[in-house]
Amino acid sequence: MAESTSSTLYHREVWSGLASEDADADVGVLGVPFDNAASFRKGTAQAPAIIRAITLHVAPATEDGKQLSGLRVRDYGDVPTDLNWERYFGSVEAMAEEALRHPFALFLGGDHSVTIPLFNAFSKSVSGRLGYIQFDSHPDLIDEFEGHRWSHGCTARRVLEIPSIEPRDVAFVGIRSWLREELEFVEAHQGIRVHSARDVHQRGIEVVARDVVSQLEDVDAVYFSLDIDGLDPAYAPGTGTPEAGGPSTRELLDLLSIVFAGLPVRALDVVEVCPPIDHADITSVAAIKIIYEVFGWVGARN
Repeated sequence: MAESTSSTLYHREVWSGLASEDADADVGVLGVPFDNAASFRKGTAQAPAIIRAITLHVAPATEDGKQLSGLRVRDYGDVPTDLNWERYFGSVEAMAEEALRHPFALFLGGDHSVTIPLFNAFSKSVSGRLGYIQFDSHPDLIDEFEGHRWSHGCTARRVLEIPSIEPRDVAFVGIRSWLREELEFVEAHQGIRVHSARDVHQRGIEVVARDVVSQLEDVDAVYFSLDIDGLDPAYAPGTGTPEAGGPSTRELLDLLSIVFAGLPVRALDVVEVCPPIDHADITSVAAIKIIYEVFGWVGARN
């Protein structure tokens, strides 16, 4: 919990008092409260609001004591609700372009399907060779799931259809659940690198992280998609499709630390946080810890 320093009650303000209307802010934030594509337990639409609310009680600092007071965060709010799925995704893409004008963009989901329009916007807003990292328990490489090509089980498949991304520039970390079609897809696209949860456990997160950096060292901009169910349910119980046997929050933070130090990560989405089934906000708090560490790394390089 935060404590007040001097006269600044940062724990009474969203983003711990870092929010700014500055068009040149370091970070652009957009919420995408959408869970129509969830295949099991819904509720991720509530995540952007819950995450923001908890930031009123978080100190603006990293775990190493780096103060974030100089960082400016421009929050564009949430994409307005629209029952027309195609039109909604069009709005997500258009609003994401605003956040992507900043040196770094943070997107708050929502189920994992929202990455589809977000990455579309990223591919149009950032030039050069693109990289894509997905921390997840599922590869999300199904062509069509439950009768829809925009399901949260199709996210990475849609990403790989964008001309500016190649299989050799796609990395998965934490995978431990497969459908046959996904295995066949990876076998047919040998450039894709998959680091399973077992790999993380046996080889160590630092080795895996350095492999990811080595794989993507020549790209010009990286999009990191963070599905919270990539964490073991012990660390993230509040998610719709949990899978046991995953990495810890500590391991994820260490992965991100190495990746942000070694690669030009320009955007991060945090998806599949499901507050209605969370316990004591454990999952939302994990998401916030990740976000504030990312803020520290972004501030250090800007």
